[in-house]
Amino acid sequence: MLHAHGTDGVEMQPLPEPTQGTSASDSQTAPSSSTIPVDNLLSSETPVSPLPEGAYVLTPPQSQEIDLLDTIKAPAQTVGSVASSQNIGSRQAQIIRRRQFLHRHHYSRRLQRKLQRTFIRSSLKRKRQASKLATVNYILLGILCLGIVLPLVLSGGYVLQASITLGTLGTDTVNGVNHLRTVKDLLSSPPKGSGTSKKLLDPNKLAQAKIELTAAQHDFEQVQTILNTTPWLESAPQSAPQLTPYFRSVHAASQIGLDIISIGQEAVNTGILLAPQMQGSLLSNSKAPLITAPQFKQIELAFNRILPKLESIQTQSKQLSLDLLPMSPDLRKQVTSGLQILSQVVTTAKKHPDLVSSLGWLLGVDQPRNFLVQTMDRGELRATGGFTGQYGELSIHNGRVAPFSLQNIALLEYSANSPTYGNVAPAAYRSWWPFANWGLRDANLSADFPTSANLEMDRYKAEVNKSVDGVILFTPITIQHVLRATGPITISRYQETVTAQNLEDKLHYYQLSHPGIAKEKRIEHLNDDESARKMFTSALAHTLIDHIRQAPLKELLGITQQMLADMQTRDLQVYFTNPTLENVLKQNNLAGEMDRSPNRDGLYIDQSNVSVSKASQYVQTAFTENVQLDSKGGATHNLTMYFNYQQTGPVYGFDTYRDYLRFYVPTNAKFLSGSGFDTGDPLCGGVLGDCPKTNVYPHKELVCPPGQYIAGFASPMLYDQFVGEDHPLDKVGGPDNFQSDIPQRGMIGGYILIPKNCVATVKLSWYVPAHSTQTYQYYVQRQAGTNPDYRLTIQPAACKGQTPPEAVHYRTDMSKDVLFSQKIDACSSSTGGR
Repeated sequence: MLHAHGTDGVEMQPLPEPTQGTSASDSQTAPSSSTIPVDNLLSSETPVSPLPEGAYVLTPPQSQEIDLLDTIKAPAQTVGSVASSQNIGSRQAQIIRRRQFLHRHHYSRRLQRKLQRTFIRSSLKRKRQASKLATVNYILLGILCLGIVLPLVLSGGYVLQASITLGTLGTDTVNGVNHLRTVKDLLSSPPKGSGTSKKLLDPNKLAQAKIELTAAQHDFEQVQTILNTTPWLESAPQSAPQLTPYFRSVHAASQIGLDIISIGQEAVNTGILLAPQMQGSLLSNSKAPLITAPQFKQIELAFNRILPKLESIQTQSKQLSLDLLPMSPDLRKQVTSGLQILSQVVTTAKKHPDLVSSLGWLLGVDQPRNFLVQTMDRGELRATGGFTGQYGELSIHNGRVAPFSLQNIALLEYSANSPTYGNVAPAAYRSWWPFANWGLRDANLSADFPTSANLEMDRYKAEVNKSVDGVILFTPITIQHVLRATGPITISRYQETVTAQNLEDKLHYYQLSHPGIAKEKRIEHLNDDESARKMFTSALAHTLIDHIRQAPLKELLGITQQMLADMQTRDLQVYFTNPTLENVLKQNNLAGEMDRSPNRDGLYIDQSNVSVSKASQYVQTAFTENVQLDSKGGATHNLTMYFNYQQTGPVYGFDTYRDYLRFYVPTNAKFLSGSGFDTGDPLCGGVLGDCPKTNVYPHKELVCPPGQYIAGFASPMLYDQFVGEDHPLDKVGGPDNFQSDIPQRGMIGGYILIPKNCVATVKLSWYVPAHSTQTYQYYVQRQAGTNPDYRLTIQPAACKGQTPPEAVHYRTDMSKDVLFSQKIDACSSSTGGR
């Protein structure tokens, strides 16, 4: 089954004692070094790891060689002396054998002593150089040694010249890399000071970094000069074409090093310019600007100078063969990831010449920027990922973030003079949205986040009378990821320690349980439940932000990287009114958009919990889908969805789970059939009398434990004829809504109703015409706050007279959007088609 998604230590062995003799059949004469092919040297299977570094491999003399020595040293014998020697007999034979033994013994002792001396010298040399032989530092040196110098020495004999050149290259490379490492350590070390008195940019560190960069530049220029002006290095690729990739990588790496240094110098010079004002934390309470308009103009100019260097690195990286570099798999992965990010930066900067000025807009250089921030509770699932029960306003002016806090939405919208009274949902959602007095808390109705963001900004303007420049929404998963980076956070006055594992339980306990709210009232000295129940959440947010204010740069970079990943999974969603920034998000799949591509098949399943409860966390969902392709490339979809609702904890609301399902498909999709949707036509229970204990739904659309087919009470809903009473269970059937609320996308929608501890099954079938005759592509998108078990089978079309092709199976937890592809094999004309 296919799955889709989003010490090297070798024990040193002693050399074996030379044997007393080796027959001629056991040995081969090695060719001279000048005749050994370079390919053989590089691909030899002879084990080398057990040998001491620098040791020479010597072979003991063969028996015929020892006999030859004896023959040379023995006195010449004539025919006449043969008889005399025969008379000597066994005595002479004993002398000869003893002489052979002494030669062998003497050679073995010489070999052993020489190997011991070589091993000791190599060991001492390694100890002296151990601190310098870091893998990263010797990328260039390793290539030159293994890929260039050694083969040339073997084939051409440039021993002295190669030795001098190698020494110079090695020294310059090591020195240059060490200078760059010093710069990295300087700029990534935690700032000095405590609390908000820490310096964001330390002038002393910047000045020292500038000196190190200048020294590194000198070293790398020396490396490049040697590479470009050494005659035998220039002619080596022609003499040994197989070494061309090595030479390309060496030249590319040296140029990349120089480009990195140039970028570093620009960054340091700009940092020195900004350092006097950037005293204290970005998030401190100071009102002094961190960056002014003239200073930001200098940043723009610096970026314009840096961009060509970034383009150069992008170009040189295409000549860089990472597999030829002696680096660890982890380092190779980091370099690959860094080059991909670099490519995205360069491409984005070229597409958006005003990108840097737009970043100035984001930092509030021209005027303050305000962003609406809302939390999403996935326990009460909504279109964008969860119920937005808290809100706050994030303000940024001249690069400085103002103090931030979260507010309980109920204090705004459930007050005596609520701004939501009489409001109805927008027309696109009115056919199914069940509640009156629509407001900010329910404004995230669209699965397309930019659409929901505009709805929220409109409601915020209407209810708070303030305009904002964007919207930021996040689920608890984002905070969990932050907590993994920061470690546990302690809320002292509550005597609570919050971790990534207990975050949601703690939030629900203090927001929704009577004991938790009572504790908040006591600690915060409040009398009203509604005012108190989210004070713990505010305290957690405040403590977490205080921690981030003092976090070292390495931790902040890790958090930023994780947030970008969360934007791809929609656990963090951001919308900007600035067109350039919003387009950057869209082009990098970070905008939370619904896919509207007309060139492929697609599906987005959206769930909205309208139970007025936190029951979503106890509903296990599993989707099984079969896609049958036809001869034209069209696709027939048969989807089965299972909702297993086992109420194993408090739901803080009504027991029965009411969920509105929307299936977004291509606009030319044709609905075929469906079952398991609530029709609104009462069947049994409530005022109609109890339902049968079992087998209420013969086709198993809803299966409950015996006697638990009970709908129970519900929150007041529009057009509900059973308000304040036990509700009956309804008959089930197909979906009843085919009017899409998203342009350029078709939609199929309907309600499902699940009593606690029951399992519901929903089936849906539709057909999508072909988008391509060569490859079938199916793009399935994830709803934030969900992780359904999704199993997909794609069955290719069968040709007449041929064995049907095997189906392809996939399985994923839908932690991110997934694109499935299947090649469409055309039938040959002899088969008569499909």
